Amino acid sequence: MSEQPPPPPVVVAVTGATGLVGRAVVERLVQSPRFNVVAIARNSAQLESMAGELRRAHGIDAASEKLTVKVSDINDRTALQEALTGAIVVVHAAGSVDPDGAREAVYKVNVEGTTNVLAAATACGLKQMIHISSLSVITGQSDQFDVDESAPLVLCGEVYADSKVEAEKRLAEAMKTGSISITILRPGFIYGPGERSWMPRVIDNIKHSRAVLVDGGQRQTNVIYVGNLAMAVESAILNSLAYGEVFNLTDGERVSKKLLFDEIAEGLSLPLVQRNLPRETIRPVFTFMQTIRPLFPRGMRAKLARFSPAAFRLVAVNQGFAIRKAEQLLDYKNRISFKEGMALTLKGFKN
Repeated sequence: MSEQPPPPPVVVAVTGATGLVGRAVVERLVQSPRFNVVAIARNSAQLESMAGELRRAHGIDAASEKLTVKVSDINDRTALQEALTGAIVVVHAAGSVDPDGAREAVYKVNVEGTTNVLAAATACGLKQMIHISSLSVITGQSDQFDVDESAPLVLCGEVYADSKVEAEKRLAEAMKTGSISITILRPGFIYGPGERSWMPRVIDNIKHSRAVLVDGGQRQTNVIYVGNLAMAVESAILNSLAYGEVFNLTDGERVSKKLLFDEIAEGLSLPLVQRNLPRETIRPVFTFMQTIRPLFPRGMRAKLARFSPAAFRLVAVNQGFAIRKAEQLLDYKNRISFKEGMALTLKGFKN
């Protein structure tokens, strides 16, 4: 008997392909013979540059269907539907993480944009939508210990986190119809080469001696290396065990606030954070700064981002989340360690 030919590659579309998560997902998938990738982003120059770099790095011919690019804003449903035509799965990684973004602008991207991706994917007959959410949807401002996916969604007053809550609510409603299989991945604080949302501020605060340890920095943080997140995305693609499911994702290690700060400081040859304050001392300071922060010009608000609710969670809230479900259903086990991932990340910042 003659050998059966291999099945054709699964066409996976990735929104936000030029961002930290989107690029990592695109790069991982193009290295597998299982997939052809359609990279989607709104900036054509950045998209072509990213695609060119990946083609050169992995020996992909420019005319190959292994990696194609489509320019589309996720708020342009017509263009989005054209971009998704022919795909089987969409990984929705586009989003706004601007800590100073207006509520309307952030919601337009993170909520309405997600709704548009869902509608376009459904109209195109895609089998699955994988949505990149955030652990902030179940964190709030209170300590979390070994919290699993059964925890309720909670609004915390932070625009980004609350927009992710609303996006998940809309996807939960869509899950009831069964018109498309939906998988929700909830990563913690994502780090990796080129991260520009939170790590640059942490580095700057350490460098200029503004960073502090809260109660000795022993509380847990919920970080995840972007390569580990990309691995989870690949494992979820057309995985029937992931259909209609939500997964918490971290590096799966107990990383304290102090360990995070020490690793960054030592990796960049900066002084270790020595200042230590009680949580109940800094809490009213953060609360007061959040009250007056909107009154300042945008440039000043950016400088005060270290007093944001997300910053308070990062330094002062215990963030312990269970990832057992992902380990069991997504085989999320062969992960890059925190130390290795952080070394790769800091190498990028050095360069």
